[in-house]
Amino acid sequence: MCDLFLRIFNKNMTMAAFERKFLFTPKGYSYHGLMLHEETIVGAMSAVPGRYTFFDQERIFALSVDVMIDSEYRGGGHILKMTDLVHQGLIQDGVPLIFGFPNEHFYPIQRRFLRYQDVGELDYYVLPLNMGTVVGRHPSLRAGLDGLSRLLCKYAIRFSRVPEDSQERHNIAKVADAQFERHRYDGSYCKITLAEGAVCYYRICQEERGIRTLYIIDVVPLTPASLARAVKQVFRAALGAADIIIYVGKLPYRPAGLWRVPDSKMPRRIRMTGKILIPDLVDSSVFDIENWRVNLSDFDVR
Repeated sequence: MCDLFLRIFNKNMTMAAFERKFLFTPKGYSYHGLMLHEETIVGAMSAVPGRYTFFDQERIFALSVDVMIDSEYRGGGHILKMTDLVHQGLIQDGVPLIFGFPNEHFYPIQRRFLRYQDVGELDYYVLPLNMGTVVGRHPSLRAGLDGLSRLLCKYAIRFSRVPEDSQERHNIAKVADAQFERHRYDGSYCKITLAEGAVCYYRICQEERGIRTLYIIDVVPLTPASLARAVKQVFRAALGAADIIIYVGKLPYRPAGLWRVPDSKMPRRIRMTGKILIPDLVDSSVFDIENWRVNLSDFDVR
């Protein structure tokens, strides 16, 4: 599977990363539909179980990840067969929902042939520290624009008000306990402690054109106050180390210190989809993204 991952995504998955992703789960395993040619895996579709609260009741939901087929074996309904294997395994284990964040290529396949339904789309909230670098201006303009944007960001952070703390209620949310932390984060992530026992996880990645991007992966508990404090803290870490700060999620408010990216300027759309496997355990409320507390920590990128 690691070899196939390298061939399809041109990224290396180490054995340590494989074990953390698929074995450090609440069940100690994940679900895989595999296509074999002799002894070689040429196709795979996986689902990773996780603990979620669903209207005050705990459920195991599954995240769909890493749908991949070698180019010479594509077609012939193989994705449907692999997905059906995974669905049957989840149903046998009492997992009522599978959800995911398909890319632009897989989304129409998932909707048309696999009968997944839309849950909603996530938003981008940003603080562009080096605007000239981010938008790719000419070198003669970049330095001046970067300096101006850093100055504006400093004032925006300094004068952004931390709102009075309030308890955000989310009808559907992952259980962010020590087991989840061990499963989701490795040494490439940073963890900072905020006021009143809150924590923030972030990571700096180098993206296209060398843009250094600081992703706020999660804040626990996620309240307007704790997120505002997280933005202020990571801003200090980002100075000199990142060109832009990004939080991806769905919020009923604009987080203090960040700006929401207009739909027309999003780098790519992040759609959330799902399929109910056991109707007796969940209902159609899972297809309303307003019920979810969801951000980058809920899926397997960044």
